[in-house]
Amino acid sequence: MAHELDSTNGVVSFANSRTDAWHRLGQSVGHAMTAEEALHAAHLAGWNVHKRPLQVAQDPILTEDGVSTLAPLAVPEMFATVRTNPITGALEVLGVVGSKYTPVQNEESCTILNTLTEESGAVYETAGALRGGRETFLTMKLPKSMVLQGRNGAQDRTDYYIAALNSHDGSSRYRLVVTPIRIVCANTQAAAIARAVSSFGISHTSNARVAIQEAREALKLSWRYIEAFEDEVAALYATPMDTDEVASFARHLVKADQADTEAAQKHRSEQAANIVTLFVSSPTVAPILGRTRWAAYNAVSEWTDHVAPVRGVRGEQAAAQARALRTVTAGSSAQSLKVEAFRMLQTL
Repeated sequence: MAHELDSTNGVVSFANSRTDAWHRLGQSVGHAMTAEEALHAAHLAGWNVHKRPLQVAQDPILTEDGVSTLAPLAVPEMFATVRTNPITGALEVLGVVGSKYTPVQNEESCTILNTLTEESGAVYETAGALRGGRETFLTMKLPKSMVLQGRNGAQDRTDYYIAALNSHDGSSRYRLVVTPIRIVCANTQAAAIARAVSSFGISHTSNARVAIQEAREALKLSWRYIEAFEDEVAALYATPMDTDEVASFARHLVKADQADTEAAQKHRSEQAANIVTLFVSSPTVAPILGRTRWAAYNAVSEWTDHVAPVRGVRGEQAAAQARALRTVTAGSSAQSLKVEAFRMLQTL
């Protein structure tokens, strides 16, 4: 399934506080959610993720008395993580982990976010599970936002979110991430701010719960991240950029002139041209942001989040679903491209 959201018997593990989820899947709640509402609407509650010793079945042997079944062999220091499927109640294997791995329950993610944002006015925006329940995410919208006075009286607004990203299969650390979303076209601004910390990782070990308590202090740096982001956005917004400059920037960004084959060069040149087109004619970029470096960055964001093709996916609806997933889950090549774009525009 292209969107990779966890689905059982047609029930999708995703909840959205709004009514305009890009991929039209899961439950659109229609109002800001509490922790309990988010967990239940996204079918994240009651998974009871735990470890079970890993075993290897032995081949039966034939004896004079008939077929004899041998006891399975234990795999030393290795365990399977399992959950109770929220729809069927069946036990499901999520991954294989070591003896030091300690699961972090979905309910604990809500506890962590509530602790980090208590009395701040933050509300739950989305919640869901990916890849058969192996990964989960919860996002909270912070009350703070950045508003730029755009062209022709329009405003460009960026909201801020804290996301808790967890894996139940040992594939990644538990992460808390601060991310800004440009509301006009719902782009994830994946800009890397060198002077501030925007994420905090926690290992799934016996000390994970201690580290979670420390995360509250560590994520105070997120406010420094927001301040730095706003300062650097203001600098980009104040710097004019014409079409020729954007064309040169876009070609350097996608490495159009470094392609190994003629076909690759043509493909990358088309990517660069698409970014320029969005810079000039997108209704969510040019009329609001003018011809500035911030507009150039948002042209890149709009292209990666809403236009760029997705490998292995056919049909625009499936592609839109896959792009929405890329926006929810950081770390993709598209996000890396936006980080690189932000850095390049700062140093041009």
